[in-house]
Amino acid sequence: MSANNNDLSSYAGRCASFGSSTNSFLLKHQDEGFIERMIEEQVKLLGGNKELYNRIDNNMKNGVFDHFFIREHCAIFSWRESFVSKHFPGNSWFTVDFDDEDEFEAEEGSREFAATIPFQITRHFDTVMALASANVNTELTWLKQQIYFERSVPLSEEALSKYRWKDMKQTIQWEDYDNVNVEFSDVAHMFAVMYQTGPKKLEEIALKAVLLRHISSGSTSFLPLEYLPKGINKKAATGMYNIEGAAPNNISDEGKEVFERMREAFNKESS
Repeated sequence: MSANNNDLSSYAGRCASFGSSTNSFLLKHQDEGFIERMIEEQVKLLGGNKELYNRIDNNMKNGVFDHFFIREHCAIFSWRESFVSKHFPGNSWFTVDFDDEDEFEAEEGSREFAATIPFQITRHFDTVMALASANVNTELTWLKQQIYFERSVPLSEEALSKYRWKDMKQTIQWEDYDNVNVEFSDVAHMFAVMYQTGPKKLEEIALKAVLLRHISSGSTSFLPLEYLPKGINKKAATGMYNIEGAAPNNISDEGKEVFERMREAFNKESS
């Protein structure tokens, strides 16, 4: 969340520089106990599985879409949105748009909020928690109303499309795949969750259980699972669905219609 050095002479650059300096000061006064408690609250959403939380946190930092733990990622993302609303209310933070040479106090629901917060709570949530935890003397509490959050439109849009339930469904309905860095298999797994009307295939249920056990073992590597057949390993890495295969059997008729449109869209891209 540092200022853009190329623009420090501009008004926007000076605002970003001031905000970055404020953040640096506040981070020296972070409360480690508070941060640990906030992590534990998120872990509770996952049944107390700290290793799964670490996996999800790492996925969000790197923009990874996980085919088998979609609901879990959405739960963590939603909790983090609520965290920001609680700890950074109103105009307690600002962002900078270097293209418009302007500085914004971004209110929840605004364009600048949407361009900033999804990026921050996925790629930089450790820092967001640390800033929220900062304990300073009473005469310096005003600094906590001057926090600077860097914005990123493309990475915020990508985060919303991969980790926020409502926006994930909009990505499917609007067939807006180009701008959010998703593959056919990613969207197919979104379909299987969004339009689900019955239980998933036993193979997928079993594979998720194996992956969860592997993650819970504390293994530093997610894949490959050497003890599984190559075909299963491939599905663990790339998902259950491919562009030549049929739509999932356990989705609604509406979902199957949209699935076929989605297949056509990806086929056109690859042709």
